[in-house]
Amino acid sequence: MKKLSPSSILAVISGIAAFISFLLIRKYFGGETADGLAQSLCDVVSESGSCSKVSESSISAIRNVPWLGDLPIALFGLAFYGFVTYLFIRSEKSPENKEGYLLLSFYILLVALVIDLGLFSASVFYIDAICGLCALTWISTLILVAGTFFQIKDYKDKSLKKALGILQVEGLNTYIVVLLFLAAGQIGGKSFHDSLVDGEHTGVAQIQKQLSDYEKAQPVSIDLQGSSIQGDPNAPITIVKFADFNCGHCMDTSHILKRVLRDYPGLIKIVYKNFPLDANCNRLVQSPRPDASSCVAASAAICADKQNKFPAVYEGLYRNTENRIAHSPASVLSLAQQEGLDMNQFRACLSSPAVRNQINKEVDDAAKVEIHSTPSLFINNKPIQSGTPKEAFLRALIESLIKKV
Repeated sequence: MKKLSPSSILAVISGIAAFISFLLIRKYFGGETADGLAQSLCDVVSESGSCSKVSESSISAIRNVPWLGDLPIALFGLAFYGFVTYLFIRSEKSPENKEGYLLLSFYILLVALVIDLGLFSASVFYIDAICGLCALTWISTLILVAGTFFQIKDYKDKSLKKALGILQVEGLNTYIVVLLFLAAGQIGGKSFHDSLVDGEHTGVAQIQKQLSDYEKAQPVSIDLQGSSIQGDPNAPITIVKFADFNCGHCMDTSHILKRVLRDYPGLIKIVYKNFPLDANCNRLVQSPRPDASSCVAASAAICADKQNKFPAVYEGLYRNTENRIAHSPASVLSLAQQEGLDMNQFRACLSSPAVRNQINKEVDDAAKVEIHSTPSLFINNKPIQSGTPKEAFLRALIESLIKKV
């Protein structure tokens, strides 16, 4: 059997990293319902819940890009590793330009290594969770840098100019390869997610299936006492949302629920329950967040509700999340002041036993209905699929419930 060349081995490693990036894309769009392989690998190489915590963070994607929707950071990883794989393969197929291909690979891998260090720092110091699949891609980058260096170390001309010269040789191929990987990742990842709620092509069949699943679901009992509510208290449709203010998917869901509440006046009330993904105040979570940021945000929301200012502070907290402003005593005090709360009352409330008791109660409520991730929604005491709901399905469900009122 023919022995693999060093470039071929590196091509295999970068190809594996590209595949892992694709799984991360599917994990982002699928959330807790990601396909079996992605979720299984996450569970094997990570602390339980770490992959979800990272994929739900505010820095896991560029969100709401016009025409494109969310662009997961893993999508750019797929395009990068796919392109590097292409370069390694081309270095084998074009011996006359091998040095140039390997030099270009080396330099862009160095840039990727710096980016990976930034992502690692963000995971440790900002998200406070390390996704095992992400870590495998970082390790792959390190191996690829080392492997490529040993191939080029004896080259006389290691100039960046020679490396960039390959882009002229490749011409349009470079852009085509990158765009193909970007398209494949976005379409492949989103098609999986959309199939959960839209169905193939039109989505009608899958929405009908989810409506049927909802009808078959067993109702649960959820105590609403003390929880923040928006909408008509006497509305016939009740949506209960368990969420964390650092959760990106919870933030997206808040936008959807705001539109739904606007479009169905008098028919819907939304009950907001805190499930901070933060061991500082949630006994069901293993890892604490830096500075207890999720707990601080939950406390701020509860205290705002006591002054009838919940909607403004709720939106402000997610606005801070979207703008990557960490929730802290200083940030929530600033927000409260902006929204015109009584600051003495708010400060006293933040550290009061009543707030701690309310969070504990809502965590207990979550335990009773077996909440493990955010966001989790219950509509008229029946669960729907966890993660960001598809708005088309949510509206179809609401319409069907209105007919029964």
